[in-house]
Amino acid sequence: MVSGSCTDEVTLNVSAARLWKGAIEEPHILYPKLMPDFFSKAERIGEGVGAINVFYFAPAANLPPGSLNKNKIEVLDEATFTFKNSSVEGGLLGVLVKSLTYESVFVPSGADSCVAKLKFEYETIGDKDLSEEELKSTRDGSIGVLKATEGYLLANPDVYA
Repeated sequence: MVSGSCTDEVTLNVSAARLWKGAIEEPHILYPKLMPDFFSKAERIGEGVGAINVFYFAPAANLPPGSLNKNKIEVLDEATFTFKNSSVEGGLLGVLVKSLTYESVFVPSGADSCVAKLKFEYETIGDKDLSEEELKSTRDGSIGVLKATEGYLLANPDVYA
């Protein structure tokens, strides 16, 4: 087993509060709408910490039919715009990693901008670390949904205002 982590930062041209509402409070509503070629549908089971977000991947995502990703919300702190979840099924879990957590913190950087600080922590199944290519797909996916949310919010300034 190898423990590892990676971090990313991305500047977004929407407020931390608006990004929080779309990307954290309502990803199960927004993501299939914004990225239908990637997410065929999504749902949230439960409320708040302990709730499960389930994302079902569309055929165009080039994943095996019926692929999904289930994540349990571990931290949900709107006051600090801090969110953390852990994978419970799907994705890399059980294939390459035995555990995977994702944390995001949206740091306000202006009235209509923020910096998203992203962190992934994982433990591999074997004694080999994840390759840059394996990490890249997870990192790019997380940044991609934030960028899609940003684009939607910029095009719809009254949403979550």
